[in-house]
This record gives sequence, structure tokens and C-alpha cells, in this order.
Amino acid sequence: MPDLKNSSFARGVFDVFKPQPLIELDEWCDRYRILPRSGSSESGRWRTSRTPYLRDIMKCLSPQSRFKEIAVLKGHQLGFTEMGLGWIMFTIDLMPGPFLALQPTEANAIRWVKQRVNPSLEACERLQNKIKKTIGRSAGNALLQKDGNGWSLMLSGSNSPSALSSVPVANLYLDEIDRYQMDVKGEGDPLDLVKARTSNFPRAKILYTSTPVLKETSHIWKLYQESDQRVYELPCPHCSGIEGQTNDGYFELKWEYFQWPQGKTNEVMLYCPHCGAGIDERHKTKMLAAGRWIARNPGHWRAGFYISSLYSPLGWLSWVDVAKTFEAAGNEPEKRKTFENLYLGLPYEESGESIAAEYLSRRVEEYPPGGRISNAVLMVTLAVDVQANRLEYEFRGWGKGEESWGLKYGVIPGDPAELASNDVSNPSVWQRLDELRQQSFTREDGIELRACCAMIDSGYLTDTVYGYARPRERLRVYATKGSNQATTPIMNKPNRNTKNRCLLYKVGVDKAKELTYARLRLEEPGPGYMHFPADETLGYDPAYYAGLTCERRMVKHVRGFVRLEWHKPKDAANEPLDLAVLGLAAIRQDERKWDIIAARYEKYRPSTPKPVVKPRVFPAAYDRSRDGISITI
Repeated sequence: MPDLKNSSFARGVFDVFKPQPLIELDEWCDRYRILPRSGSSESGRWRTSRTPYLRDIMKCLSPQSRFKEIAVLKGHQLGFTEMGLGWIMFTIDLMPGPFLALQPTEANAIRWVKQRVNPSLEACERLQNKIKKTIGRSAGNALLQKDGNGWSLMLSGSNSPSALSSVPVANLYLDEIDRYQMDVKGEGDPLDLVKARTSNFPRAKILYTSTPVLKETSHIWKLYQESDQRVYELPCPHCSGIEGQTNDGYFELKWEYFQWPQGKTNEVMLYCPHCGAGIDERHKTKMLAAGRWIARNPGHWRAGFYISSLYSPLGWLSWVDVAKTFEAAGNEPEKRKTFENLYLGLPYEESGESIAAEYLSRRVEEYPPGGRISNAVLMVTLAVDVQANRLEYEFRGWGKGEESWGLKYGVIPGDPAELASNDVSNPSVWQRLDELRQQSFTREDGIELRACCAMIDSGYLTDTVYGYARPRERLRVYATKGSNQATTPIMNKPNRNTKNRCLLYKVGVDKAKELTYARLRLEEPGPGYMHFPADETLGYDPAYYAGLTCERRMVKHVRGFVRLEWHKPKDAANEPLDLAVLGLAAIRQDERKWDIIAARYEKYRPSTPKPVVKPRVFPAAYDRSRDGISITI
């Protein structure tokens, strides 16, 4: 006879009639939650009043709330990870059942368990008799699996298919979902996989939290848009309460409401959009306490909350810190993207548009005369792309903040399959590349620079590239392999998993192209800006700019989910873009301490000969009668 009592159907039926606790999540945390020293900047008893914007979200997570799904679009340093952990502890105590907490990767999950979960469970006296102790093989308190009477807690990474589609769960905590893999080993979107596991529990709760990444592919942005879209409004200490004031003097904190004198971030001030009065950060605590959540799309079945790091309580992340980060980002696309994601809690929007080649060709500039290069160039890299009948290469100069200068673009015609030629009068393309690597570039101050690193793409004639690079590694000549996965960093640690044990660097092509296009859009010289010479004999002609800008990032739907992919038109020659990617990888092959490098050049700069001082020549008769002197030479 089947065991109906322990079947998933029976558990679902019993869950419907289970009495709901009278206490809500925020009250429970205020009574029983203790923040441990490890993993928390403020240890001791939990106080929801410290982060009052969490209270309404915690009430939505309580069983009394009608909301099944809660989505939080947020910045960082706001306390949401601790709130999620408090929810886990609350369910263990009052609503026991199967619970799954998911992090982007299993490594993230292990770190979270060690630093926060285990210390928090140990610090809570209320739960001590409800957690099984670790005893031999019957351990009920393993690293990623916690068990007790009537409940279980599974912790995993989104990159684990088995954790996403096994046993049913009553509650889901999905943290940093924008950093989940879009397709888990071919099994589909991880959010769809785990959401299906709650179907047996009619009172199941799902909490999605994340700082966003790209708008086109952001999970959390889409969930927030398909919710009641709540924002947290604060009262102006100067005009709230005044009769007839717009919105009762309440407003949402937006970055455009902050001002400070250039370079004086310590003087940052918030200005009320209603009365225009300046608001110092010392008012923040009272403003947060009196804040309120306002739904912009009321009545939706999903609760959605948006809050930026500008709301971070006093003592955590200050407005001065945010202003400093903003100024430090400057026009650098990578840093501006990080600022929007982590601090403003907003997704970065890709235009998806290609850059007009004509725009770049008009932006060219005259380099120093005599074939010299700017003194701002501190290092030179060489990028090489292998084609069926040639090698294409580019020398690029680099300065502080990865500002770069195109120095020379060219082609070495010939068959790349032949590594070495015995005919001295007809050397192979690789032998000619050896000669090319010796080329030097002279700065205005006379310092000569050669390529500090050469990166060669091994996508074509792989073994030949390995055979060339392996014996030249001590000369910083390396083989590379491109990766089109959107999550792969531009530069990664090398490996020797090749036939001849050649050192191989994996290059994140998607991220490198994204950064290159963002830098091409910069209009003012400075960090990240890309310079191009007006002299077309250096290889920077209209064909070069057409190849550099030929690709376009497009949104595609693959097996039901959204993916951003780079699209190259048919027959387009994209070698200039590939070489720009390799050049970026080359300069990031090692840590570049630009200030130290610049100081070294100052020390060894060729001494400027002192000007010859010509003796003063007086006229034949120099009358100084006013001094009583008359000199005749």
C-alpha cells in the first residue's frame, strides 16, 4: 500500500490546513534574530528599525500576506541578504518544510554558508533544538544540506542542474539572479526549473533579489516590470507636512537630485525636487523611518520593490562614498556600468546599434611629427590574427586608464601553415613576424618602446600557433582562445591543456567587444579613449574602420530565453575588431601599475641638453650716462 502520509500530494494537502503563525517575519527577527560577528558589520540583536525599508518586504514574506512572489530590484549595502537569511530562520521555526536557497554558483553558496548561514543558525537560541547535529553518516547539518524535524534546507548554486529539478520545495530564496547562468547545461532557464518545484505547495513563497546587469537580459528587471512596481519615498525635512505641498513633500531618491562642487565630494548635498532646499545626510535616519512604499502599478499579483544604495543607512554606505565612486568612474564605460548596477540598482542599457565607421574616420588626429608617438604612451602591445593566406597584426600604445593609441596596422601575406622556411630569401610569415616584433616606437622625449606582450589568436591553425608561441613564451608571446560566453571575463588565468603544453589564455570576446564599442563612443580623451592616426599609411584607412565597426550586438531568443549575441554581416572583414580585442587582452595579461611605469620613464628620460647661453653683445658705444658711466667696446 503506498505511503500516502509522506507523499508530496499529502504534504501539499496538509500544508493547506496548517495553522498560520500570528507573528510576522519582521516581528520574529526583532525578537529572536542575533547577528553574529562573522559576516556582519553590526553584530548583536536584529533591529528592523535600522533598515525600515525592509519592513514591508518582510511582511510580504510572512504567511499572512497574499503575495506568492516578491521581486526586489536593488543596489548593494542595503541588508537584503540578511533579510533573506532571517526569512529562512523564520520558516524553520514557525513554518517548517522544504526550503531551497540558491546563489549564482555553488562556490558562492559555500562561501555564504560558512560566513553567514552557519554562524547565524548557531547564534539563534530559538533554533538550537530544531537543527540536527552532525554525527557521522547520519549528519543532518552538512555544509549545503540542513535538516530538522519536518524541515530541510538545501543550499546550492544556479549552475547545478540536479539541485534545480529534484524534490519539491515550499519556499525559494533566489539571490543575485541576474548572475545566474542563462542555460544550465542545456536544461533551460534556472528560474523556470526551480519555480516548477513549488507547484505542490499552494502557499509557497518565492523571493527574487538581485542587483541588475544588462537591461536586455536582466531577470530581475523583467520581474520588477511585471509587478506592482513599488518605490520607497522619503519626506523632505523642510517641506513635508506643509499644506498643499506636492505629494505631501515625499519623493523618491534619484541620483539627479544630488549636487556637489567638482572634486569636492565631501560637500555632496541632496536637493528636494519640491522646495529645492538642500538636505544633509544627517537627516537620513529620520527620513528613512518616515518613508513609505508607493506602488506605481497597484493591483498586480506580484509584489515588486526597487531601491538604490542611496538609501543605505548611516554608517554603511554614505552619499560621499557614492559621489566619490561616481567621480572615479569618469567616462570609463566599465566603471559607469558598475556604478549604475551596484549603486543605482539600475540595469545597463545596450543600444545594440553599430558605430558609424565615418564617425571614427573623422575623429582621426595628427600624431607628433617625425614618426614619433605621444609621451602619454607607456606600453605597446602586439595583436596577431591568423587567416588562411596571411597574418594581420596591430601595434597599439597604452597609457593611464587604458587610454590607447593605434600605432600600426598591417598584413603579412603568405601561408601560415608553414612555420619555418629554409629559403632565406623567402621567409615564412612566422619568421617575418619575429622580425616585426623587434620594431620599436620612439616617444617625443626620445624613449623607445617595443611590444611588451604579443597575443596570437589560435582559432585557426591551432597547432601551428601553439608551435610558434611555446618556445617564445619567455619573450611574452602567447596563444589565445576566444570564448563567446557572456560571463567570461576579458582576461583569465592561463592553462597548459594543449598538445605541446603551450600556455593558453582564454579571452572573453563578448565582454571585450562590449567594452571596445563603449570606448569608441567616448568623445573626450582620457581613460579608455581610443586614438587613431590621420596618416593612412599606418594602416588606419576606411577599410580598417569598416572592419572595426562591422559587428552589432543583437537580442536573440534561444530555446525560450533571451541572449545577447554579436552579429557579423556576411562577407564583412572583422579582423580589426578581433585585433582590438586581442590588444585589450594583451594589456591585461599582467597588472599594469601605470603611475609606477610613468615615474620610471621620468627617471630614465634622456637628458635635454642645456641651451647654449650666448654672451651679451653690446653696441660699439653703450651710453650709461645716467649712471655716470660710458662704455666703449
